[in-house]
Amino acid sequence: MATKKITVNLPEDQIEFLQQIASKENLTFTDALRRAINSEKFFVQQENAGRKILVEEPDRHIREVIRK
Repeated sequence: MATKKITVNLPEDQIEFLQQIASKENLTFTDALRRAINSEKFFVQQENAGRKILVEEPDRHIREVIRK
């Protein structure tokens, strides 16, 4: 896959979050950002296919994830 260099402006809290993920998982900042984008891509694809995203709570309660 070809890559292209871009510049983005992010709020400080999002930068800190990506830095934490990168550090915790021994990733580069760019790889953490790619993962975040791929996660969003997955959610969009599932919703476009008419699927629901469900989360199971520790008490076994299942709820739907609603994104807006």
